[in-house]
Amino acid sequence: MWTGPARATESLAWKLAAVLDGAAGPALLASYHAERHPVGWFSARQSLTGPTVAFLRSEDNESGLPPEEEQPMFNLLVGYQYRSTAVVTDDPVPADPDAVLLVEELCGQPGTRTPHAWVRRGGERVSTLDLLGSGFTLLTGNAGAGWLAAAASASATLGVAINVHRIGTDADVIDPEGRWGSLTGLSPDGVLLIRPDDFVGWRANKLPASPGNELRQALSAVLSR
Repeated sequence: MWTGPARATESLAWKLAAVLDGAAGPALLASYHAERHPVGWFSARQSLTGPTVAFLRSEDNESGLPPEEEQPMFNLLVGYQYRSTAVVTDDPVPADPDAVLLVEELCGQPGTRTPHAWVRRGGERVSTLDLLGSGFTLLTGNAGAGWLAAAASASATLGVAINVHRIGTDADVIDPEGRWGSLTGLSPDGVLLIRPDDFVGWRANKLPASPGNELRQALSAVLSR
């Protein structure tokens, strides 16, 4: 059973591992360009702002980026959103596939990094990011017990390990102030499917009639199966 590279944080690493281990189809590798090229171009453009411009040796004043194009550091570091076959969403396809998609905050949108919230597990204060393992992870709420069986079924069918954590006032991960639900907008039985690189691959705002089938389909799409 494939579990993925330990704590893979780079988009290509987990995809290569999944394809080489036979857990994913070769088409998954094509999603690397679709995801990283817009972000790379955006980062290169944003490097022409702020203190770095002063180090550019130029005889003109056109080396900097126009002020209206400058973005906050949040967007440069984490506030971008992937669009590819490895992200399952009903959002419309961007008109320009090379244009970076930016978000104002991380709320569990498919294609964005997993949002952070302080919670308690085993009596210790941890971040929701600490709940993520080296493979796929499901994060659900108090009423998300149905995702446990769904994950077991999808894992057995696809040969992919899936960790599940319930976050709430009466769950294995305690969130006494309900911060997670407020942050993500998920109902107590909704779920986020987190990829091995800590990006959201799919979300269900509430428990569907057949969570096992929905999860298998989403995971198969992410893995180009």
